[in-house]
Amino acid sequence: MVGVLIVEDSWNVALSLKSIVEQAGAHAIGPVPTVREALRVVETQPISLALVDMNLRDCFADPLVDVLIARNIPYAIITAYDALPTNADRAAIDRMNKPLDHERISALIARFTKNGADIA
Repeated sequence: MVGVLIVEDSWNVALSLKSIVEQAGAHAIGPVPTVREALRVVETQPISLALVDMNLRDCFADPLVDVLIARNIPYAIITAYDALPTNADRAAIDRMNKPLDHERISALIARFTKNGADIA
């Protein structure tokens, strides 16, 4: 099953993302609220896609994004920023602004769950 890492520090948003991921037929990993916790998860679990908030409890998402890029793990930035304060979206497959667009997120996840295979 496709594993989708949810990295979000707002509990309400995180639970909404988890629901969207599960309704799209993927396995929700997390949510985790910090870069530190997300890095631990990346080291221990197979991840097909990451949904990453820009501004987390411990710092901006850049250290996590660097690891995702190095491991060729596709990610999408989900943020409330109109203009990002860093270039964390430089290799993102998508950048979405809050409030959440459930249909857009579902469509993104569907790209990875179609026929049970990852599609970049």
